[in-house]
Amino acid sequence: MAAQPMTRKLFPCFCLTLLLAFPCLHASAEEVTSSQKNAQPDWVTFNPSPHHSSRKGEDVSAIIMHFTAGGSQAATVGWFRNPKAKVSAHYVVGRDGTVTQMVPLDQAAWHAGKSKIGDKTGVNSYSVGIEICNWGPLRQVDGQFVNYTGRKYDGPTPVQSEDGHYWEPYTDAQYATLLKLCEYLIDEYDITHITGHSDIAIPQGRKNDPGEAFQWEKFQVGLKDRNVKHIGPLTDAE
Repeated sequence: MAAQPMTRKLFPCFCLTLLLAFPCLHASAEEVTSSQKNAQPDWVTFNPSPHHSSRKGEDVSAIIMHFTAGGSQAATVGWFRNPKAKVSAHYVVGRDGTVTQMVPLDQAAWHAGKSKIGDKTGVNSYSVGIEICNWGPLRQVDGQFVNYTGRKYDGPTPVQSEDGHYWEPYTDAQYATLLKLCEYLIDEYDITHITGHSDIAIPQGRKNDPGEAFQWEKFQVGLKDRNVKHIGPLTDAE
């Protein structure tokens, strides 16, 4: 019997070898586009959360600041990765200023809940959510500060707001990173609002983050030349 040509048998094996060695060869155009759109800066670590959804065609126009109500970046990242959490943010900023991205920017993270800016509801669909590691409000018990869990607070000296309440201060490293992150997002999108969760939550008063210790003036000064319509707490007119 004459020997059979080897070409047809070798070709599938050769193709399989190429695909295994270079998986990018079979990536779809949609995957490539998504990858390019969500390429994070080299100072950002990506650790994906399963909690996100479509932006439903909305353009990103807002950045929303939150506090985590906890001190550990690892704990927040772990919770956002937990299938039971049903909550997430695009970024988590640690006390040392390190950044973890958890949701691609072309997807809506689940950070805002029932919310609006002006008359436009559904803030998740058109915003980037940033969680900043911070305990938020503190209270005094038996001469010492405790966080909302009742555990002793051992961080930097609390900030007292005009209404007499105490808050954990944010770190210089966090402010530096947040300004850098805002600059990056402003370059990527037409950002019109940078504000806090407390200002967009429905009903008003449902949330109190990023809290009274958050220094909005750092952003109003640092981003003054970036043509952002509004930076800071919102009023009813806004």
